[in-house]
Amino acid sequence: MLTVKNLQATLEETSILRGVSLSVGSNEIHALLGPNGSGKSTLGRVLLGDSRYTTTGEIQLCGKNVENMEASERAQLGFFLAFQSPPELDGVSARELLFAAKKSFDPEFHSSFRFKKGLLDKLSQFHLGEEFSEREMNKGASGGERRKMEMVSLLTLNPRVAFLDEIDSGIDVDAMHSIAKGVKEFMSQEGKSVVMVSHTEKLLQLIPPTHCHILVGGQIVQSGGPELVQEVHKNGFEKFLKNKS
Repeated sequence: MLTVKNLQATLEETSILRGVSLSVGSNEIHALLGPNGSGKSTLGRVLLGDSRYTTTGEIQLCGKNVENMEASERAQLGFFLAFQSPPELDGVSARELLFAAKKSFDPEFHSSFRFKKGLLDKLSQFHLGEEFSEREMNKGASGGERRKMEMVSLLTLNPRVAFLDEIDSGIDVDAMHSIAKGVKEFMSQEGKSVVMVSHTEKLLQLIPPTHCHILVGGQIVQSGGPELVQEVHKNGFEKFLKNKS
């Protein structure tokens, strides 16, 4: 589903990713853990194709090399990024944005009535009012509401590979449970994969990863199974920082 080989990325001459390699298979959930500033959010943005970064290395999405593809093309192949800080979009409603995106994924999809009904169902699932459909995307929304809207977008667009960047940051326990339920709903389908960045032990208990990677200083310094999550939450990153040095 997603293969990354020796990915390096710089931003304004600052090296951030220093040779990241990663392979994510179908029906797998990969937890990406690391201290602040280790490059986790950068990895998500580079995978999407953020043009601010200068990159080298190889990125394959669903078997296709995407290094020279625009972000929109990568999205159409099935990549989805849930932002750590979802932006406001002036003048564009959630319904307009997601309907346009849905049609770009599936040119045969034209039913605005069916789309709106599905969107309202998803909003209700995350305890968001119908007004969020017509409100400018994330305009005036709290941090928790923005993260819920990222999950509404994920389930509405139904991509193949989802990179969830701290989707649990700054939310209450009820929102965390609804987000975990949404991720499980997404993964209940065949041919889906998730890369999940989180500092919250609770979310990784609710959504047990199949794989775990420790990112330190722009490099994956150790990979393993769910036991790595437990080790980090028990002892922190000190051991891995020493390994890196």
